[in-house]
Amino acid sequence: MAIADRDTVATGPRTRVRVFTRADVDLWQAWPDYPEKLLVGTSPRRMSPDQRGRWFEDITQRQRQLPFAVEDEHGDMIGRIFLRHVRHEERSAVLGIDLHPDYVGQGYGTESLGAFLHHYFENMGFDRMLLSVAAHNVRARKSYESLGFKNVGSHWDAHVGPDVSAEPTFGSIRHLFRRGPLGLESLFYDMRLERGDWLSRSIVNPR
Repeated sequence: MAIADRDTVATGPRTRVRVFTRADVDLWQAWPDYPEKLLVGTSPRRMSPDQRGRWFEDITQRQRQLPFAVEDEHGDMIGRIFLRHVRHEERSAVLGIDLHPDYVGQGYGTESLGAFLHHYFENMGFDRMLLSVAAHNVRARKSYESLGFKNVGSHWDAHVGPDVSAEPTFGSIRHLFRRGPLGLESLFYDMRLERGDWLSRSIVNPR
């Protein structure tokens, strides 16, 4: 591995996962908003240069998140993988992942996360990975399932985005939303991947 790649933690056929830096915050901020209405809540939070530095310090120092950047085959940063609620004593963390809007639906997320799981379980020593995914986000759910994640529960959380009750185009998924204590709420599925299950899949389907 070249010196320039010393921060690389995982690689796939088209992707490289490396440590996320302060400079990557600026690259993330340059992403456009998601064109899909239901994904607008996951568009980059717009911040001034001053705010970006404080935000990076907050997630890495106070919140103790572990962020990583995903690059494509040309070296462009196209995604973020971040570990929240890291519990070293329980050997678990909660996954967060997002992609540049232009790369959604092309397999980059599945590929980079699949490569990252090897680093997560083997090098970082975790035993399980947890995540929550919006029930309406079928594409993301199928990606997680393809990597071995299993549905272990569900919960309701605040919905950030269009009022699905007011637009006829959302009729087929309206049952996945409700009015609750947090206003308009979205159903989320809780998913989990255990190290043993991941290892079994890795033996059957070696990289």
